Amino acid sequence: MSKKHLINELSRADYITLLAIFLVTNAFWLAWHQQYNLAVAVTFVSMFLDYLDGYVARRHGGSDYGKVLDSLYDILGWVLFPSLMINIQADWAWWSISITTIFVMASALRLSRFTVKGYNESDSKKHYIGMPVSYSRYALLIFPFANGSISLAIVAFMIPLMISSKLFRKSPPLLMQVNLLYAAIYLWLYIR
Repeated sequence: MSKKHLINELSRADYITLLAIFLVTNAFWLAWHQQYNLAVAVTFVSMFLDYLDGYVARRHGGSDYGKVLDSLYDILGWVLFPSLMINIQADWAWWSISITTIFVMASALRLSRFTVKGYNESDSKKHYIGMPVSYSRYALLIFPFANGSISLAIVAFMIPLMISSKLFRKSPPLLMQVNLLYAAIYLWLYIR
């Protein structure tokens, strides 16, 4: 009985997710080397790819690996990277580390709930139970334009909403595609 090589078991969507993971991993490296605007630009491209992988999976089929890879990206791109940037901006203050740590834990709970329960479907519309982690892009978006306390307030505001039972509509595609515009803005900030 021959077994397929893991690479052959992956779907098109999985390769897009792996590219997103590659990009956000390099964004961490860029942040480590104080290339903050470029790091954020690369992360916004990876966030767009996180949207694109789901679109491709729905159109062409996914794999069992896709759900795991997507959750891994969600933690890296939507949770840990914004937390890192907030802590850098706040100069690693204890209160910033405390709030972002709680944000990471709430995000893990929120993503676990989604993995187990999926969407809440009513009136032929899909809703998330609890605020999706993708809202963290707003904390990242204002990174160079405000001090760390505003970004920190955004993620602090998200914490109770992520673990709540409040329903949130699935984001329209345009909202996810605008991440490329955000990437272009940060790339321009890096180049100038």
